[in-house]
Amino acid sequence: MKTLLLLLALAGAAAPSPRLCAAATPFIRDLASPAPADSQCSNLAAAPDGTLFLTYSAPAPQGGERALFLSTLAPGAAAWTAPRLIVSSPLLMENWADFASLCVGTDGALTAQWFQKIPGDTARHGYDGWFSRSTDGGKTWRTPAPLGHEFVALAPLSAGRTLAVWLESWGRGAPAAAPHDHGHAARMKLSARLLAPDGSSLGDWTVDPDVCTCCQNTVAVLPGDRVLVGYRGHTPDEIRDDRYTFFDLASRAFSPSKPLGNDRWKIAACPVNGPAADARGDAFAVAWFTAADGVAKVQARHATAATRELGPAVRLDLGRPLGRVETVVLADQSALFLWIEIASADNAAGLYARRLFPDGALCAPRLVADTTQARASGFPRAALRPGGRVVLSFTQAGTPNQVRTVELDPAGLSRP
Repeated sequence: MKTLLLLLALAGAAAPSPRLCAAATPFIRDLASPAPADSQCSNLAAAPDGTLFLTYSAPAPQGGERALFLSTLAPGAAAWTAPRLIVSSPLLMENWADFASLCVGTDGALTAQWFQKIPGDTARHGYDGWFSRSTDGGKTWRTPAPLGHEFVALAPLSAGRTLAVWLESWGRGAPAAAPHDHGHAARMKLSARLLAPDGSSLGDWTVDPDVCTCCQNTVAVLPGDRVLVGYRGHTPDEIRDDRYTFFDLASRAFSPSKPLGNDRWKIAACPVNGPAADARGDAFAVAWFTAADGVAKVQARHATAATRELGPAVRLDLGRPLGRVETVVLADQSALFLWIEIASADNAAGLYARRLFPDGALCAPRLVADTTQARASGFPRAALRPGGRVVLSFTQAGTPNQVRTVELDPAGLSRP
């Protein structure tokens, strides 16, 4: 168990410089990143018209602070736009696992969320979630307001509404944002809020009163204003399996949650390795990491438009997965999965891709890029472009770190 926790903690030496696998795998091409040196914590979102939105943290223009930036990639464009500033603050919090995100509403407005340290909190190192909206493509932003506490995920719904889900500590006199002490000083619950276009609350829910303390949540929007919500659960006897539920806007209710897999992973500390889901029409898919019984695995489940139900779990990894999963559902209803696999060299790792077809066929895994086990390499993010290519963003860990973007052609992940 100590060995497993050491791997999950991702504490490594200085990162090697990663390389793209372009020479061996022509389905990958470099896409010049707009992010400068000393950037990290990237994320990707797609608008209804196919425009991609990249967010990342980097030095603020005025210096001395950190800032959250936005850049876009229009359909058919060959390059990202010049970055625009979302927020700059000396309190901006950057965490390799808990990072900012953005969603594009059905009304075209942008909702960005990020995290800030609590002023004067020098003892517990807590932080809170904040958000802002832009109705002019990110040129200007409304006055920021609090939203959630940790690991916030955003799902755009009809009429400009947005569902936000997050982790929130409660019980035992816990503060609003407890640190990731992994020692259960406070219990964590999964909370949700439905936001109106003006940012006000249209409803609040406790989705699950007992969840893992610091794993990412994931959301995927389905037709009819339904949202798949995935998260890592928790039981009093320390079972931390990933679970899922559906939010239905019509009934304003969450369905009873179910386990993604009957893994029965008993672990006394949070693995910091949440699930990742995506949807396209009625087809959806989700991937997750587990190390139940001391065997690390990356698994996935897939639902087609015909079945609308998640199929059986399929194992994706090569035998030494670190996790840090990502999921993209493609136009043909196949699902593209990404994860990080431990390499044989010290601290080395690889970012891998695999494609699961609607009939259950699974392509061979392909290496996308060399990376590292270090925390600084973060979590890969991905989004689908019109025409079928997939854009990936990830952090090239080094001195300094830098966000990189590449484009992948799923045709290179052919049927077996």
